[in-house]
Amino acid sequence: MKKFIYKTIIFSVLTLLFLVSVNYWGDSAKIFHPGYEKKIADIIFENQNATNISNYDERILQNELINRLHTNPDILILGSSRTMLINSTFFVEKNVINNSVSGASIEDLIAIYQIYNEKEILPKKIILGIDPWLLNENNGQIRWKSLEKEYASFSNERKERNKSILNNEVKQLFSFSYFQASFKNLPNVIKGKSEPIASNEKYNQTTTKLVDASLSYGKKYREFSNEEVNNNAKNYISGGIYSIENFNTISPDILQEFENLCLSILENNIELSFFLAPYHPVVYEKVVQDYSIVLDVENKVVKFAEEKGIEYFGSFSPQKADLNNDDFYDGMHCKENAVKKIMKVRTHNNVYKSLGNW
Repeated sequence: MKKFIYKTIIFSVLTLLFLVSVNYWGDSAKIFHPGYEKKIADIIFENQNATNISNYDERILQNELINRLHTNPDILILGSSRTMLINSTFFVEKNVINNSVSGASIEDLIAIYQIYNEKEILPKKIILGIDPWLLNENNGQIRWKSLEKEYASFSNERKERNKSILNNEVKQLFSFSYFQASFKNLPNVIKGKSEPIASNEKYNQTTTKLVDASLSYGKKYREFSNEEVNNNAKNYISGGIYSIENFNTISPDILQEFENLCLSILENNIELSFFLAPYHPVVYEKVVQDYSIVLDVENKVVKFAEEKGIEYFGSFSPQKADLNNDDFYDGMHCKENAVKKIMKVRTHNNVYKSLGNW
């Protein structure tokens, strides 16, 4: 019996050691090996695109990028992955930077804006991405914690609703879900294939951060067939829909924070516009049926925009944005040409000239 217990203990210790080792060395989100974001920023500030990038802290990258700036941008893009494709080619001779981060929450928008504010390099214009989950306090987004200090600096207090959120590095060492991602990443680490690479090309085999910090998807993602896109959309709604599954009511606290952010932007004499990226038609049909509160979010944001004289582009509805299945990569990301199309609707069909002359 003692021998069995001894073997069980040894096996458990070795298993745990293996788990921790893979999580540490595979480190799929670069939690334990900081500096990856700095390498991306180095490439961008050498006026090159950074490709071969994956699984890094997008919030830390924004901090790296903004803190290297010495001049005020003309146009700043703030939002989630749904605004990452808005780039400098949309505008005429404008200094554009896209500081969007995946799964952006109100805390992200506030924190990134606050970095500019404290550095005193506020832009002339801001395009603010409005996501369906923005006013949902149960959106499950915790990645903003990398910018917790900047968020708190704007808000001047810790919100009660955020006190229970944990983002403990030690916790990730023992996480099985982190192990799964890190195990897949381990061969690239061993082979030295996980490092960012400088490129002069906009479109590469892998995901690329462009000089203006906007995004270019990898070849496989860009070349999805219509069948693959439709399957992606169907898979997107096969479980709970991203960040709106527990959306029961519009949070008055977040709504107040959102309005405070917008008012701060306007009070600093910054021109403000909202961008509402549509869902894929299949997804939007599901949203209308089961998540109608998302429609309330759009209505509330549009009403606020009209009251404050804020220009807005797009809609969560693909029909209102005049988009179809061919305009999407998956359930919630539309293609670059579709983004341009949306913005043309409200700029007299000349996105380049109209936006360039804001």
